[in-house]
Amino acid sequence: MARPRRRRLLAVSLASTCAITAAACSQGGDSTAGSPGDGKATIKFWSMPFWIGQDDKLKELVDDFNTSQKDVKVELTQLEWKDGRDKVKQAIAAGEGPDVWLMNNGLELEYLKAGAIAPLDKLGYTEAETGAFLDLAKVDEYEGKLYGAPLYFDAGVMLYRTDVLEKYGYDKPPATWDELKTTASAITQESKADGSGISGWQFKGMDDHVNAINSTWESFLCQAGGSLTSPDYKKSTQNTEAGKTAMNYMRSFYQDKTSPVGTSALNGFVDGKVAMFPFFQSVIANVEAGGAKTKGKWAVAPMPKGPASGCSMVGGHSLVANSRGEDLKAAGTFMKWLASPEQSVRYMDFHAIFPYDPAKVAPAVKTLHDRKVKSNPNWTPILEQLGRNTPDLLLQDRHGWATRWEAQKASVVAGVNGQLPVDEALKSIDDEVGKALDAGR
Repeated sequence: MARPRRRRLLAVSLASTCAITAAACSQGGDSTAGSPGDGKATIKFWSMPFWIGQDDKLKELVDDFNTSQKDVKVELTQLEWKDGRDKVKQAIAAGEGPDVWLMNNGLELEYLKAGAIAPLDKLGYTEAETGAFLDLAKVDEYEGKLYGAPLYFDAGVMLYRTDVLEKYGYDKPPATWDELKTTASAITQESKADGSGISGWQFKGMDDHVNAINSTWESFLCQAGGSLTSPDYKKSTQNTEAGKTAMNYMRSFYQDKTSPVGTSALNGFVDGKVAMFPFFQSVIANVEAGGAKTKGKWAVAPMPKGPASGCSMVGGHSLVANSRGEDLKAAGTFMKWLASPEQSVRYMDFHAIFPYDPAKVAPAVKTLHDRKVKSNPNWTPILEQLGRNTPDLLLQDRHGWATRWEAQKASVVAGVNGQLPVDEALKSIDDEVGKALDAGR
């Protein structure tokens, strides 16, 4: 069980959720060491359905685990994406809730500072096991220890309609910011003239999925050489020359009407009315669901390189365990199974990025991984993009995360569409996030 000081810290850091369940905040956890009659340790697992497009897959995976085990049994509580994270936070703040749960890669600082998550070495992970993860697994480190077991990674990439680019004379996707702007503008103008009415480009998040502006913006900020915070995470650093370069570049697409505010990047792409857009590679599942509208008419490319680099936002999900659970070994047994190379390679079926170094897994798993990569040409640009990315953005993003994502949704959109001057939009983000950073110290 966590020390009393850590419990108090958790109650303070998650005050907004603890207030909802104030009567329970002093209660102990409800982890169960076993179930009567079967002699098994029982692990409570709460998760959103991370297998994209097949919500029933999560229960299937848990059933497979339970069938394979003699000493551990998992009870699944399946949550919805719209409020699942909040339900976990409320339960943990109340001293209740799951033994294992799903969390974004990068993890949430409140849980880490409160000691609410058990480090992997306390769950039975060896150095050899954690050493097999990709270097990007450092996004789940805190004060020198690894706290999350990555299920898979996401990386921001560019999707483009091969049929549209070919129609307007382009045999390959743009590779730089300048090429992107030139290509997108030409497609918009020429398609307007011939009556096709195609937008050459749309920034995901400037459409009907506003939350996506966070990953989009952070990718372009990174490409301009910017950062979210200072190296010590104490200062918000978006109102810089790099920030202005990134926002002015994005703004130019709307000033000259290359991109229309409000047009759905994904739906427009599926319908052939948006030629290119950026997002995590996991959106491929949605594109493929377009059937005949998209089959054989699109592809993936790395992000066009900006003035500083071709980096992009990293995402994905990890498993974490409750430090107050009564059987950390059993929790570790389940996490090792669900986030194992053998299971993670299956997640590539919904285009999730394998979180292990293929050279450090069993030969049979490596063979399957390599076969999947060879079977789909889109894996080549996805893996190229993965190689451009570092843990830096996610490690910065966990500091002031909730405030930053709300501030960016408002101010980035306002700055890009011209409602606010660029410097005011960036200053607004820094001011809001700065207060959160100060409060967190």
